[in-house]
Amino acid sequence: MKLLKIVANNFKLCEDNFTISFIPIANKTQEDKEFELHEIDEDLFVYKTLGIVGKNASGKTTSIDLLALVYDIFTDYRIKSARNFFGFSNKVVNIDVTFYHEGCLYRYVTDLYKNPNIIDSTSILFKNQKLFKREYKKSHSKNLFDYEKYEEVTNNTDLPEDTSILYLLLKNIELRGIDYLSEDISYHNYEKMFELYNTLDPNLKLLESIVKIFDDHILSIKMIGENKFEIKYKNHQMREVSSKELYEILSSGTNKGLGLFGFVVCSLKSGIDLIIDEIETHFHKTLVENLINLYKDKSVNKKNATLIFTTHYCELLDLFDRSDNIYISKYEKHITLENMYEKYRIRPELLKSKKFYENAFNTDVDYDALMKFKKELMQ
Repeated sequence: MKLLKIVANNFKLCEDNFTISFIPIANKTQEDKEFELHEIDEDLFVYKTLGIVGKNASGKTTSIDLLALVYDIFTDYRIKSARNFFGFSNKVVNIDVTFYHEGCLYRYVTDLYKNPNIIDSTSILFKNQKLFKREYKKSHSKNLFDYEKYEEVTNNTDLPEDTSILYLLLKNIELRGIDYLSEDISYHNYEKMFELYNTLDPNLKLLESIVKIFDDHILSIKMIGENKFEIKYKNHQMREVSSKELYEILSSGTNKGLGLFGFVVCSLKSGIDLIIDEIETHFHKTLVENLINLYKDKSVNKKNATLIFTTHYCELLDLFDRSDNIYISKYEKHITLENMYEKYRIRPELLKSKKFYENAFNTDVDYDALMKFKKELMQ
């Protein structure tokens, strides 16, 4: 399953028909098809990376909230992370999502509203749900959103009001998008985090390479029991520590790195889309650049995962050979998203960052450690 387009009405402070599209609208070069786009069916492409840039309080996080809401629906068929969903208004929210699944195009439409009988504002119900379908053919690639050609999928199954009819199509509860929160990882989460790494890579080679990216004094960290970890240092010293002690030993950057890169590995290994709000709050510029490039590399990103991020690092946009996968968020009367290609048509040879403000932040990264991590991902 891959999202193609999301349209929302009455969502928080967003304008009507607030739209996020994953479909390229600019011409596609052969190089773009290699590095910038996933081909999920014949001549059907979606972005490998999608960036949302804007000033503070311009609506970037609201855009991420909408994406997180949609991935909630497609993962659990319920809405669990409401994030002050009706904090600004009690209006019914309309969601219109076009997606691709197993050789077919689908359009899912629903209204979302608060249960008037429950005080809990995170309890959200579905009504007026409809699902439409069209078998995909190469000739459809230029008119994906010609909804007159879709046929409604009928169903006679009664579901609870808090459950999406997408359950009848997709069946299994399956993680399809990860919304990575910006808070530091807590030592309380260490055991779950190390279990995730162990599940993804029982030999822990990935974990070792990640640790070295952020702290080259440490050779390895592994969990050896409940609330018990072993650290091996480069000078051959070893320590056994509790999760709280480990948290205090590791730098803030290393803690963040272990937390985020666990989700990066999960995303790339499983084809799950990863959403990161304000990606620059986690790492310095060079490492962020390399993280973005991991998603562009076919030898690493084998299962068509998409990286979606917001940023103040305007220079990162110069990494993109395309500009139609860049949205500019603005907030005046309402929050709007402007597609850079559609709105500005910037010439490829010009730096996109010049459309914004300058950012001088720049540091080195352990390139060898990063390449080792990439090599482990390719296994």
